Amino acid sequence: MESPGMAVSDKYGGDNPPAIMVRGAYKRYNPYSVVLRGLNMTVPEGTIYGLLGPSGCGKTTLLSCMVGRCQLDAGDIQVKARTKSNIGYMPQELALYQEFSIKETMTYYGRLFGMSHKQIETRTYELLKFLELPNENNIVSRLSGGQERRVSFAVALLHDPQLLILDEPTVGVDPVLSASIWQHLLDMTANGNKTVVITTHYIEEARQAHTIGLMRDGTLLAEESPSQLLLKHNCSTLEQAFLELSKRQTRSSIMDKEDENCNIETYPVPSRKPLAPLKPDNICSKSRIVAQLLKNFYWMKRNIPIMCFLMILPVVQCYLFCTCIGRDPQGLKLGVVNEELKNGMSSCSNYPSSGCNFSVPLSCRYLQNLKDKSYKLIEYDSLDEAKFAVKKNKVWGVLYFEEGYSESLGARIKMPENITDRVLNISDVNIWQDMSNQYVSNLLRRDMLSRYVMFLESVFRDCDWPIALADIPIKLEDAIYGDNNPSFGHFTAPAIISLLVYFHIK
Repeated sequence: MESPGMAVSDKYGGDNPPAIMVRGAYKRYNPYSVVLRGLNMTVPEGTIYGLLGPSGCGKTTLLSCMVGRCQLDAGDIQVKARTKSNIGYMPQELALYQEFSIKETMTYYGRLFGMSHKQIETRTYELLKFLELPNENNIVSRLSGGQERRVSFAVALLHDPQLLILDEPTVGVDPVLSASIWQHLLDMTANGNKTVVITTHYIEEARQAHTIGLMRDGTLLAEESPSQLLLKHNCSTLEQAFLELSKRQTRSSIMDKEDENCNIETYPVPSRKPLAPLKPDNICSKSRIVAQLLKNFYWMKRNIPIMCFLMILPVVQCYLFCTCIGRDPQGLKLGVVNEELKNGMSSCSNYPSSGCNFSVPLSCRYLQNLKDKSYKLIEYDSLDEAKFAVKKNKVWGVLYFEEGYSESLGARIKMPENITDRVLNISDVNIWQDMSNQYVSNLLRRDMLSRYVMFLESVFRDCDWPIALADIPIKLEDAIYGDNNPSFGHFTAPAIISLLVYFHIK
């Protein structure tokens, strides 16, 4: 087994460190699905490395670990190109925005890589011509599957990366274009500065690679140049060599299972997590911010109906909120039991609405003040009936006036030194509230108190008494924060704003 610190010169005759070195790589998605089993791999710099293997052998997972999309469970990956900006990656699944045109796709990724507008235009023209792609204004979603893969390949080549990792780039590509792509890769690596790792299902086309790694069941069966591999196994095609190595692996596996003394390999649990092969990106860089702004602009340009909906919806919601919900409740119902009115509240129209006469029912003036505040008054014959209505949520509270209320109120004001407890009790307005809704109950309490003070002030004014004596000796100054009389809209606005923000983020 090769040591982790092995230099490239030991095996390939060069003096430079490898572009990629993998040692003891383990990866699984669950205890029954082990994808990589102690894999060792060395990719010399300035070469094309062809990674061959059947579907499900772990090729895509290995490449994902190399570029930092997945993390190994154990083992180590060393990549000479330490940043993602030095790597071109073409994944097996298409990672393209379907709403973008080819030009917009290249502009977005070019900005991510920190390229200038002129550089993006030049490279886009070269790659469209080289990969025989249609007009740059064509939308990605309208391209064929092969054309979409070529656009993905163009994105990987766009910024002229130091390391190119390609997952099956020639699938669905014309044989002539496939040969042209391979020739381009060979030209890239000719000066020794570029390195290519490529996976393919077409085994024979991989003979053009400098090094081939044959992968099966999460391990490398061989890692040699195509000519050495064919010569060593006395085969005329790579497919025959792969078949021979697969048979040997199968026989070895069967022998291990039959050997009772064979040690069963346990899955390693390292003391620390494997280090990431690449440095983390600077997510706040200027180029990334510009790229994200461009992406959002392109998306909005392609989805005008959705954008109109998203812009109009908050306006409609705010309008409905302010119109239907954002105001103080109107028409709240209050129960009234008034024993000083023999013929009910309908008789209030027979009494004067002003004057200093305590022999007429003054409760009518107070109740009129509540009506002016848009409260709806429901009259009940008895106190028990009114309290039952509160329990059944028919009214929010009950106001109770005893017989002789007005005379007792006059005595309380005019002769406080000679008043009895009985007179004091009769001059009170007794109130029972439904406190299940704190906002509504506090609103009712505030309005009933303020309207009673207004009622007393009008009586004192008619009697030529000092109006200030009608109010309680507490003066509420202007609030430091908020308002002394907050509206229901202020109370509910935070919830509505939170819902709007949640909807748009989601």
